[in-house]
Amino acid sequence: MNLEQLKQLAAPLITSYAPDQWPPEPWVWSLPAGLVLLIALLLWWRWHKRTRTRRYAYKELEAIQQRYQENQDPQRYLYELNLLLRRIAVRNFRREKVASLTGEDWLDFLDWSRGRKRGEDPGFREGSGRVLAWGAYQAEPDHFDSESLQLLVKTWIRRQT
Repeated sequence: MNLEQLKQLAAPLITSYAPDQWPPEPWVWSLPAGLVLLIALLLWWRWHKRTRTRRYAYKELEAIQQRYQENQDPQRYLYELNLLLRRIAVRNFRREKVASLTGEDWLDFLDWSRGRKRGEDPGFREGSGRVLAWGAYQAEPDHFDSESLQLLVKTWIRRQT
């Protein structure tokens, strides 16, 4: 073996990168940044579409509460709350199952669809929601706490949408 061949064996097999190749050009960084931005935008759009009904129901609930505070008409308040709950229930469950429910059956359905997780309020059948069964149809509805009823309806909406 001659000296020239030995020098070729001692040469590095892989050439190293030139120092000017890192960091990459600015346009190369825009590709992953654009991809991350696109994924974030898609996730936000899915969340926005999924919570559209909830946001609408919360807005409607606030409007119902506002009208009640202005007019102090408990019959109208209870009727509008029942109507809002029924619209959401018909949207989420079969119309045949929900539309014909009244009185105690309606309260049982609301408690069932509310789920097991319960807060301070015992629910629709035994708690502040009890007035929803017949309150809108009485000339003078029983006394009820509108704040706890509002909170109960809001938690029910949260579970349904």
